[in-house]
This record gives sequence, structure tokens and C-alpha cells, in this order.
Amino acid sequence: MRKLKACALSLLVAAPALVSAETPNVNPGQWEYQTTMTMSAGGQAMPARTMSNKDCVRQEDLTNPDLFGGDKLKGCEASDVQQTRSRLRYTLTCTGPDGSPYTLGADLKLRGDTMEGIMQGDMTSPMGPMKMRMALSGKRIGEC
Repeated sequence: MRKLKACALSLLVAAPALVSAETPNVNPGQWEYQTTMTMSAGGQAMPARTMSNKDCVRQEDLTNPDLFGGDKLKGCEASDVQQTRSRLRYTLTCTGPDGSPYTLGADLKLRGDTMEGIMQGDMTSPMGPMKMRMALSGKRIGEC
């Protein structure tokens, strides 16, 4: 689960730079993110969980994904990528730590000082098929 969260957060900024020379509509600075995750497995829904974090987004982060993507994306392959300056949609197929595959689809809207999006995932767990949904939002809160 920790790897899935790391993939999702790093791709908020990394994926646009991976697929286009066009700079994504994200203003550098200190960003605050909120993620609400819901999961279901074996026909049972788990309680929603909301997490917040802050991160410094530098101009070089927007133009050089190797600076912050790194090992977090090993074993993952992006497909169905559709990107404009203000929107990003993609499917990410990864291999989990136990070797089982999981798929994550994303639709993100980038608006300069704010962003929002949905990520949905399907994976296999010991309880059977598992579905995950993350509602993401972020806002620039100042300088780093």
C-alpha cells in the first residue's frame, strides 16, 4: 500500500513531464495535498481514510522527472496517456512487492495553483479482488 501511495503522489507532477515537452500547469512552490482513499475487498468496504501532506515542487521537478520519480516507479508501465497542459489521464500497470499486478487509472486536472483528480485501482489481495479509489486535491500554499 505504501508503494501505491508513493506512485500516486509522485505521478501528480512526474507523469506530465514524462509524456510531453509541454510544461504542466503547476506553479512551483510549497503544495499541500489531501487524499481520501476508499477500498473494498471480498465484498466488504473499508472505512474511508483521509491523508494530508505537504511537498515542495521546484521548477526542475516539472521539467526533469528523474529528480523525484526515481525508484518509486520501478516495475510500473504507463499506457493510455492523454495529456494537455491542464489535464492528465493515464493507466499505470505495476507489480506489487509480492509479485501480483495492480492497475491504477488517473484523471487529474492541473490549474496552476490548484489541482484535483481521481485515481482508481484494481489489485489482487489475500481477500480476493480489491478496488481502491482516491480523490485527490492540492493547492499551492506559498514559497518553499
